[in-house]
Amino acid sequence: MDMSFHKQFLDKFTVKMWLMMFAIGIITIGATWLGIYQGHRPLKMLSRQIRNIQTHQLDERLNPTLLPIELRNLAISFNQMLQHLEEDFERLSNFSADIAHELRTPLTNIITQTQVGLAQTRSLDECRELLYSNLEEHERLAKMVSEMLWLAQSDNNLIKPIFKVIDLNNEISELFEFFDALATEHQINLTLEGDNVSIHADRELLRRAFSNLLSNAIRHTPSGSTIQVTISQPEKNCVEIEFINSGEQIPSHHIKRVFDRFYRVVPSRSSDSEGAGLGLAITKVIIEAHNGQITVFSDSAHTVFRVRMPV
Repeated sequence: MDMSFHKQFLDKFTVKMWLMMFAIGIITIGATWLGIYQGHRPLKMLSRQIRNIQTHQLDERLNPTLLPIELRNLAISFNQMLQHLEEDFERLSNFSADIAHELRTPLTNIITQTQVGLAQTRSLDECRELLYSNLEEHERLAKMVSEMLWLAQSDNNLIKPIFKVIDLNNEISELFEFFDALATEHQINLTLEGDNVSIHADRELLRRAFSNLLSNAIRHTPSGSTIQVTISQPEKNCVEIEFINSGEQIPSHHIKRVFDRFYRVVPSRSSDSEGAGLGLAITKVIIEAHNGQITVFSDSAHTVFRVRMPV
């Protein structure tokens, strides 16, 4: 039989099949590329928005509703990260401005006093008085730098409490003896009430925290008033220590910032003001290092710093 016609038909059919397979391959690759491009389009848009956010645009937020459901949780998490970054960046900016201001005040005092002292010939007593004045400013600077270094160590988890069993009543009574002269000078009574509780804590760190709270209360309590410290055990495994004074009410918008570094409720920052605004920040770090919590409440009658710690 003559097979030439059939062979020619099969050859043409083979060529057509290869062309069809090639065309289908091209169409498949194009459709796949288009699908991937369209599928990645929201991700590229999200990446572009993230790339355009600069340090001065930390208040910008992504809109999760414009994204596919698969990317919404990512956008929400990124917005939360931006919120934390914005708060930390603002805190760092304020910290830099505050520390510059705090360091400038004693340095300006030292320079001014020295210039006045060198303006003309001074007697030995006048020179000694100038040196004493400069020494006070140097001590203030040294204390500020020491507290800042301590906070920097705590930020890097270099402060490790040494836990021992301590008697809270005994520790606070000893602090009362230490602050008795200062309280008497301000005509303030110190009273201690509550349960006799022993806890595991670092004695030196806890004393420093309580000393900051007591000195802060003495500074802001009017003469003739009483500072009351109460110890209670509302639950079996925790203890509460409250430092109560009758000073001026702390405005509500200041409450959440009283533990910030260099923050003062009173805006005036004269060189005569005591402290550098780091005491309450150090206190908060110490209490949290003991797995505790410190809060503050204030009304027209009292201001209460409440320390809650595990027994």
